[in-house]
Amino acid sequence: MKKLNGLFYFVLVFAMLVVSACGGGDKPSASAGGEAPGAKDSKEAIKIGAVFSLTGPNSPLGVPEKQAVELLVKSINEKGGVGNRPIEVIIEDDKSDNTEAVKAMKKLVNKEKVVAVLGSSGSGPSLAMAEIASQEKISLISMAAADQITNPTRAGIFKTPHTDIHGTKRIFKYLQEKGITKVAILNDSNSYGSGWTTQLKKYAPEYGITLVAEEKYGTKDPSMSSQLTKIKATDAQALIVAGTNPGPATIVKEAKQLNFNIPIISSHGSANSKFIELAGDSAEGVLLVAGKLLVPDQIDQGDAQAIVIKTFADTYKAAYGDYPDGFAGYGYDGLNILVEALQATNSDQTKLAEALGKVKHVGVTGEFSFTAEDHNGLSEDSMIMVEVKNGDFVVVN
Repeated sequence: MKKLNGLFYFVLVFAMLVVSACGGGDKPSASAGGEAPGAKDSKEAIKIGAVFSLTGPNSPLGVPEKQAVELLVKSINEKGGVGNRPIEVIIEDDKSDNTEAVKAMKKLVNKEKVVAVLGSSGSGPSLAMAEIASQEKISLISMAAADQITNPTRAGIFKTPHTDIHGTKRIFKYLQEKGITKVAILNDSNSYGSGWTTQLKKYAPEYGITLVAEEKYGTKDPSMSSQLTKIKATDAQALIVAGTNPGPATIVKEAKQLNFNIPIISSHGSANSKFIELAGDSAEGVLLVAGKLLVPDQIDQGDAQAIVIKTFADTYKAAYGDYPDGFAGYGYDGLNILVEALQATNSDQTKLAEALGKVKHVGVTGEFSFTAEDHNGLSEDSMIMVEVKNGDFVVVN
């Protein structure tokens, strides 16, 4: 028994000497090619959070955003991921509700430990999420339009859609060209519609436009005929509608029933195929302000966005059977912009906010140029006016 114990002791000492010889000295650093203590496995997924409105009134926005992001994740990972690590996007549904958006945001940050968050689809949920992002010092890229999401700027808070300011200026420029000076507005009472009301009232004098009527409706209201009847009694030469479907579709249907004979112009919140589907024949002749992605085959080939738009549109259609709308583009641009920042920082979460503020990216929504003063990075010049003709969107030249 003593001989066995002695043999065991000899073997143990020999093993310790071997381990010491192989692993002795200073521990390798990440920069020296080894992996420092606590470093991430190069193959461990980079976890990104996403909150989209997959159900509720904003679902026509959230569903295409989700589809675009999933398509891009697949493409990125097939090409090796980011820094030799795959990306994993954890998607939550805010049900088009501010409270649900906050719950989803907290779950992604505190439980899932994501490095950044995309979303949400609506302005209200996005504004609520931005408060959490600021508190937790985590980067957020919103897919919503309200200017107040990024104005004033806050560290790490960015957005991809054109703002209500961009849309307002582009519509007013069109009206100015047409000699229209008296305008009525009918907007959703939520954050998105209220944001538009603010900007329309602010910039009207600059374009020589007088607002002769200002009406609102509730997101879930089944009818807006009373508001339309009031507007019809004014001397308005055009009606501007700001909301997301189904509201704008209901408005144009009821306007037709009331024999409205003035142009109706809708915001980019309803600039998608769902609007035509819901409004039917009543959509004919309606004007909308939109991003170029809405009409991928009508973009000038000399445009810097043309190739990017065409490539994304064709890929999306191959995957989902139909061309993407602007909302799909917001999600696609958001993830692309985040990936650029992740690459620039070697996926260091603490440096993401600063890196995002320097991104220059030609996207499908526009040419983004973020600065310390501008966390949207777009201008109204990348927006277009379209008209519904024969059940399709056509660029207005």
